[in-house]
This record gives sequence, structure tokens and C-alpha cells, in this order.
Amino acid sequence: MPHQSSRSAHARPSLPWRSSRWFVRILAILLLATVALGCAGTLAYQRPLTVINWYDQWRLWWAGIAAREVVIDGVRLHYKEGGAGEPLVLIHGLGGSSDADWGQVIVPLSRRFHVYAIDLPGFGRSDKPANASYAIREQSATVVKFLDRVGVRQAHLCGLSMGGWIAAYTASENPERVARLILVDSAGIRFEPPPDRALLDPGTTPEDFTNFLKVLFFQPPQLPAPVVRDFQAQARRQAWVIDRALAAMLTGDDALEPRLNRITSPTLIIWGRQDALLPLHSGEKLKGGLPTANFVVIDRCGHMPPIERPEAFLREAERFLGAATPAQNEYMLVP
Repeated sequence: MPHQSSRSAHARPSLPWRSSRWFVRILAILLLATVALGCAGTLAYQRPLTVINWYDQWRLWWAGIAAREVVIDGVRLHYKEGGAGEPLVLIHGLGGSSDADWGQVIVPLSRRFHVYAIDLPGFGRSDKPANASYAIREQSATVVKFLDRVGVRQAHLCGLSMGGWIAAYTASENPERVARLILVDSAGIRFEPPPDRALLDPGTTPEDFTNFLKVLFFQPPQLPAPVVRDFQAQARRQAWVIDRALAAMLTGDDALEPRLNRITSPTLIIWGRQDALLPLHSGEKLKGGLPTANFVVIDRCGHMPPIERPEAFLREAERFLGAATPAQNEYMLVP
């Protein structure tokens, strides 16, 4: 009988990671992980807004805000929906979107209202038809058709900047569809001199972007250079929509002054005291055409109260919408 050495008799089985097959598998996994991390890092550097948008979508989904789409007149319309209660439609401003303009307030609002935040045609994730004029009356018609599609007979409307103009236009043309109206640093009122198109251009250099933010914010945020570059590139791709919308606005055909007396919905006007794009006197002129409206001025705030002072915006909006009978003709300065 062959002699078996004590070494071979007590030899241990080969461990998996010592075999060439397991070594290759582990090496492949590590290599794929390295490539994935490298691609993620490259994307975060080259297209940081894409990564930020992915995070925002996850954050909203986690909070119960769904991303949905409807088709209106052949145009795919993206919107966010969540919450329970009375319907509240949020309408973004020129160059904005449901995420960019309302991202900080949509979740808190959804705790008391059934919120719809839409991307208007030409903006955000909605279609951008080349033959559209993007006039206020067209966007207002889209809002009414959107209410029809989601089965809402009457809703509260809240609009920021251009979105305020669209909301007010809708309330003047379709008063039965608007329960209460919130106009936030709303466009639509003529004043001299009119805003310069250059104020809405984030430019191509860091200095250009800094000046752009100073128009929108009392205390402009400090953003990393890759985010600035990506934002400027995105703005260049969208510039034709903004130019066409502005051209329609500047005709004056949809100006609010002759329509304000048709608005019967209880109305709250919210304005950033340091708004450099649409100065406070523009808000005061709007208030003059809506004598029963409440007027809230938020101090230390520019053109974007839902972004720069979200807590103050939420407090005043919820107080107005939640009141059994809203007060009329109140003026308040929020420090």
C-alpha cells in the first residue's frame, strides 16, 4: 500500500480565492466597480445638473411625489403629483421648471394639498414644439386643458414670475376654475424701463453667472464651477424658447392690466422686497389693480421666494390657502 506522507494526509482544501477562477471573478468585479465609479465621477463633473436631477427625482419619489406625463394637443407634458386635499397647481417661471422653482416647497405643500407642479410646454421635461409661440394665452390654455385631463374642476393656482402671469391670466379668463390665487413676484404688469433680456442670460463666464444670480437673489448662492458651466450650457440650448416667449410677451397682447378687474378669486400677492428683476413697485402696481388682494412683502429676498425664503413663502401661502375665509386687503412685511 502506498505510503501517504503526514503532510498530504493533513493537507487543507484550497481556499476559493486562491483559485485562478475566483481571482479572475474578483478582479473583474473590482474593475467594473472602478469603471462605474469613474463614469459616475466623470458624469458628475461634466453634467452635474443631470446628477442633481436624478437625486431630486429620488428625493421627491421617496416623499411620495410621483413623476407623471399627459399628452395635450399632441404635446407631452411632464408634471409632479402628490399629497391629498384641495388641488393646488404650481406654475413655474420663465426658464424654470417644476423641479427648479418648486423643489423646496412641493413636499411640505403636499402634506396639506393635492399638489400638481407642471413643466409648461417648452420647459423642463415637457416637449418643446418648434411651431409654438409660447405666448401667455397659449400656456394658460394648456393649464386649463391640464385641469381637464386630470379631472380637476377647480383648483388653487400659484405662479412664480411668468407663472404668476399665466395664473392671473387663467383666473381672468376662466374664473370658475380658480378657487384661490397666489401670485409670486409676478410678471405681466408694464413698468418703465422694462426688464432687459440680458438680465435673464447666465452668460458664458463665471462673472456673467455671478451677475445673473444677483438679479434673481438677494443673497446669491455659491455654486461649484462645474454646475455653473452646465447651467450655462443648458441655458444656451433653451435660449430659443425664452426668446420666443419674451417676444410674445413684449407685444402686450396678454398684458394683465385690462384683465385684472375680471379676477374674482381671493388673491395673495407675495413679493421679494429686494427683487432686482421685477422691482417692488411692480408688485404695488399689481396690487393696485386687485384692491381686495393681500400683499405680503418678504424682506431679505429677491425674485425667487420659494427658493431663497422657502419657510416664509410656505407660512404665508398655507395661511392664505388654509383660512376658512381669507382676509382682504392686508399688507404685511415679513422680516
